[in-house]
Amino acid sequence: MDGVTILLSEEGGAYSEFAIGLSNLLTQSGANHPVIKIFDVNKFSNDDLSRSANNQILIAVGSSAMLTIAQKPPAMPVLNVLVPQSSFVKAIKQNSRIQDSRRFSAVFFDQSWSRQLGLIQVSMPNHPRVGILLGKESTELIPQLQNAAKTLDISLNIETVSEDAELLNALRKLLTISDAMLAVPDARIYNRNNISSILLTSYRQQIPLFGFSAPYVKAGALASIYSLPSQISQQVAEIIASLPANGNLPAPQFPKYFSITTNSQVARSLNIEIAPEPELQYKLKHLTEHAQ
Repeated sequence: MDGVTILLSEEGGAYSEFAIGLSNLLTQSGANHPVIKIFDVNKFSNDDLSRSANNQILIAVGSSAMLTIAQKPPAMPVLNVLVPQSSFVKAIKQNSRIQDSRRFSAVFFDQSWSRQLGLIQVSMPNHPRVGILLGKESTELIPQLQNAAKTLDISLNIETVSEDAELLNALRKLLTISDAMLAVPDARIYNRNNISSILLTSYRQQIPLFGFSAPYVKAGALASIYSLPSQISQQVAEIIASLPANGNLPAPQFPKYFSITTNSQVARSLNIEIAPEPELQYKLKHLTEHAQ
């Protein structure tokens, strides 16, 4: 690979952390490491792209960068990172890129449903009943969720919410028939206006909530599973190193590496004996490998 262009949705935070991590990994690959260029999407123009598409790749970091490139696709392959699966699927549909997965692919920000449900399984054995709240725009996820739950022998209870006013009633209904709640990356449900109410209501009913980022655990979730920017950069570096001569990308994929964080105080309050994080990680890897 001769050149890698990294396009950030914004500077700082997780996006810059990813870019720095990837740059370091690529420059450590030996004397023939690629030329690396990093741009902010707000200061980027097509003139910043290499004139040659041969042996070049563009890494779009975050949803804004992904949408910018999807609308004006360059000739070189594009790998989108730190984007939710739902946003990527929406982008390829709106920009007619569905048949273009070898030139416009992704490493998602969110974990596979098997891995997310698997965390609940290894934390709360004996086939837990899992409640999930979805916004109406996320109902297309239901078949994927059901398939993953069937593989793991988990019973799913799903409620869809069209308006904020319906949220607490739907949540209370789920809490009466579920052993755990799984938060999903649905901004309609899990946003700064709603998360405190969801956590508090679940806690009062003695039902643990499993999240998809470390801040959820700090806020009161029992456990969360997520991938750090450094873990995504490691995966992307491996993808770049193994690209074939034609530059075709692998199919869109979930994170390869992941972290688990638990809240021991919440576990004690809910009278749940949850295993140490390394043990959960080991059990989850073993479980998902056998479930695939």
